[in-house]
Amino acid sequence: MLKFLLSLVFLISFSYGQDGKILFIKHNCNSCHHPFERKTGPSFKEISQRYGTSKSAIEKVAKLIIKPKPSNWPGFAYMPPYNIPYEEALKLAEYVLIHSQKEKPSRVYDNSVEESEHF
Repeated sequence: MLKFLLSLVFLISFSYGQDGKILFIKHNCNSCHHPFERKTGPSFKEISQRYGTSKSAIEKVAKLIIKPKPSNWPGFAYMPPYNIPYEEALKLAEYVLIHSQKEKPSRVYDNSVEESEHF
């Protein structure tokens, strides 16, 4: 029974991470962000280091995705507000803070057909 519950938790967590990655590509977050490298915006690694990975951190970052505060990241380009449902922002925030950091740093994060074919 315990193995079943742990497997179920893993599958739900994996699915949530995949949903976040799909949203990352869908909303063109990759035009300014990368999981491990600075671009126009901070890397997800930097964001994760600043906010952490707790439930409250995910909620805070989700709110910042919807309504960014440019003063949080001086020296970077202005991030426009994203008019997306809060549930999507939560999935995206969880991907930013947790799941993106579990991927290989060498992966390419762009809108290429190759990347999209993995879904």
